[in-house]
Amino acid sequence: MKNIFKIRLTIICCSFFLFMSVLCLVGLPSPEAAHGQFAEDAISKVKESVMSYFTPLSGSVEGSEDGQVKLSIHDGGIPKKGMRFSVYRKGDPFYHPVTQELIGNREDHRGRIEVIEKVGTTNIYTCKVVNGDIQKDDIARISASKIKLAFFQDRKADWLLSETFYKALKDSGRFDILETYTPTYNPSDLANLARELGAEAVLVLSTPVEAGRKLMKVRLYWVNDAGMFAAIEEELAEGYVKAIKPEDDLISVQLIDTEPWGSYDLADGKLIAVGDVDGNNRDEIVISDGTNITVYDFQEDLRELWSIQGDKSGRHISLDVLDLNKNGIDEIFITSVDNGTEIRTDDIQRSRDGMSIQSFVIEYDAAEGYRTIKDNIPYFLRVNDDRLFMQGFHRQRIFDGPVWQGLWSDGDYRTDKTVSLPAGVNIYGFTFVDWKNQGQVHIMSFNDTGYLTLYDANGETLWKSENSYGKFDTSFETETQSVAHPEKKWAVRGRLMAVQTSRGQEVIALKRVPIVAQVPGLGPKGAEVSALWWDGDVMDETVFLSGVSGNITDYWLRGSRLFLVARGSVFSFAKKAITGEFAKGSMLYYFNFTKK
Repeated sequence: MKNIFKIRLTIICCSFFLFMSVLCLVGLPSPEAAHGQFAEDAISKVKESVMSYFTPLSGSVEGSEDGQVKLSIHDGGIPKKGMRFSVYRKGDPFYHPVTQELIGNREDHRGRIEVIEKVGTTNIYTCKVVNGDIQKDDIARISASKIKLAFFQDRKADWLLSETFYKALKDSGRFDILETYTPTYNPSDLANLARELGAEAVLVLSTPVEAGRKLMKVRLYWVNDAGMFAAIEEELAEGYVKAIKPEDDLISVQLIDTEPWGSYDLADGKLIAVGDVDGNNRDEIVISDGTNITVYDFQEDLRELWSIQGDKSGRHISLDVLDLNKNGIDEIFITSVDNGTEIRTDDIQRSRDGMSIQSFVIEYDAAEGYRTIKDNIPYFLRVNDDRLFMQGFHRQRIFDGPVWQGLWSDGDYRTDKTVSLPAGVNIYGFTFVDWKNQGQVHIMSFNDTGYLTLYDANGETLWKSENSYGKFDTSFETETQSVAHPEKKWAVRGRLMAVQTSRGQEVIALKRVPIVAQVPGLGPKGAEVSALWWDGDVMDETVFLSGVSGNITDYWLRGSRLFLVARGSVFSFAKKAITGEFAKGSMLYYFNFTKK
């Protein structure tokens, strides 16, 4: 008996080791690959579910009674509950004009029917009459022609997922997708809007979090009566965002020495942010000139929508947008230096004793327009990685205490938990980055002189840049009470953004570099935009945009779109300098990392 047991145990062990050997040879999927597959599968499943309600089918009416009909399906098709068929009646014959041969019969549209249930094991289905006069022997059909589908997404829906799902539906070739703005998500109102567009059905996408699970939900409605005929739901893995971000091919198209996709004159501009700041499901561009805020629509062209006058005693040093209060409208976060401070950009300024930070938040209201919903916030503010960060201010130390993650609670913006950052890293000019999407998060940060440093999770230095990325646009000298160091120099460090690419996450950085020709009016600086990626030993830097001359004061990356704000004309500087015609004001430049 013992020998039999030993033999069985030996067989089991050998089988186990053989199985593990095969796994080692074949390779286990990485966590990010698993997340990617999960996300791809979820979106694909929802897309296929939507398409299944519009599968081309045909059948004939076997009988009609009390508002219901019996439908016999041809060719083994399997309709789903909620599907709607157009019903036709055989009309007059028509013949070949020369040979007089019978070609067929005209079909007259008689109405629509909706599938209720299958009758036993037959190919007969009970349907209700939606409209029209339906009789026995009428022909029922779902056409193979494109279906006009009105696409709406909930205001709080994840825009990355929405864009990916939208593209999947469009690429299927089954739908002609239509869009329009909606102030309400009432099914009847959506159906009315869709009817005006000529759509047949309405799709509403939402991405709620329920019981700790991220879900993708789709509701389908028929336009003629706003009746819901499908509710589709799929769970998404925690890492789905990294799998579907449209930045995957961010640096596949390099823009070295190329002209921008668009360039626009601004009366003045220094800071930029891009987001849906009026709740219309489209991005707007927000520009600050240091005092005033201007909101632009950016579709076919740049169009000013709103101008918000600021307090002339303050100067904006940072601008961001984020829907932190989750009402479907991005708030505008502004950090402003106030009281006794004069600022001139791209130069070091002396700040006097009265310096203070007066941050505030602006939000759009349909009745009132853009209004300040919170002011006199005594913190520096910065948005990064869809999170609001906050840090206190001290007149001598400047950046006071830890960096906090901000939250919206009880109608107010509050500090939540502290963020663990290395010594010398403040709220500006840092980002978290997971180079290989393996959960190993590092911190990259500028210092005040423009050098980059990479830290591990414990704050240990892994890498430093050999050269500076340039002096920042806004710097200060603050008086202190120290005899040895009566002045403290500090700067508002430039943006760093971590984006998803085919290699994992990469960091986007703007480098301000000297230009050779010092032409009067041209400005002393040029710029290039780089993507940095750490393989564990070496930092790879890819310059994907260069040839930019002038003073770039801020930038914003949104999906595959890059926006640059420059004081004065950037690409036209040289031409204007030669002719003696120097640019005034500012310019907005737009690049897209896809082929034109």
